Amino acid sequence: MKENSPNHDFDEDVSQDPVSAIIGNYGIEKSLSILVNRLDDYMEDEFGERTAKEEINYYLQDILSGQITKKTILNHNTERLLSKDLSIKKESSVILSFIYTAIAQHLIKHEPQNNAWAALLEAKHYLAYHAGLTDPINHKKTERAQKGGRKKAQNALELERLVITLLSRKRPKKGWRNAYDAAHNIASELSTTANESNIPIPNNMEDLIHKLTTLIHENKEVAKAFDSPEG
Repeated sequence: MKENSPNHDFDEDVSQDPVSAIIGNYGIEKSLSILVNRLDDYMEDEFGERTAKEEINYYLQDILSGQITKKTILNHNTERLLSKDLSIKKESSVILSFIYTAIAQHLIKHEPQNNAWAALLEAKHYLAYHAGLTDPINHKKTERAQKGGRKKAQNALELERLVITLLSRKRPKKGWRNAYDAAHNIASELSTTANESNIPIPNNMEDLIHKLTTLIHENKEVAKAFDSPEG
């Protein structure tokens, strides 16, 4: 055996197509088959039967007959994104996955297969979205993120109201000279009130004054309170 003899088979694969050598021959037929198996898993979990192929055929017939249109897809997407009912979001996601799987299965017979690949990617996207809704860990993360976002928005609104109140109450007779002057004058009382009300604000006074100055410049309601001549 010669030392350092090259592995000709491996080198040949890499030289021909380095990407294919890594991922293998992963054609659209195989990708579609894997997706159908995942839809079968869903059907078995939900209904106790692996009938994804039958469902796909039903959806394809409805597409070809015009019963499923772009408007159908738009409606399901709207429900998926805007509905507050988790069961509706999940159902719409699966329906969209079946619709696009049916489209991919139909288009796979045609050349070029770009549209079939596009439909397959859409189908996988919606099935993954459904899985994210179904996974209790991911769902809890989503719920926490939504609650955190609502709390952050509420805190911002409460801070805005407090700033408006103080700008109005502490305004000099001739009005505020500038935004920094106003921020500097209300910062101390605002800090005390915000801490008592559990409204998050910067601990550093300079940072707080900077935040208040920014609010006066960028928030329309705060700017109105700053500019208003009424005390």
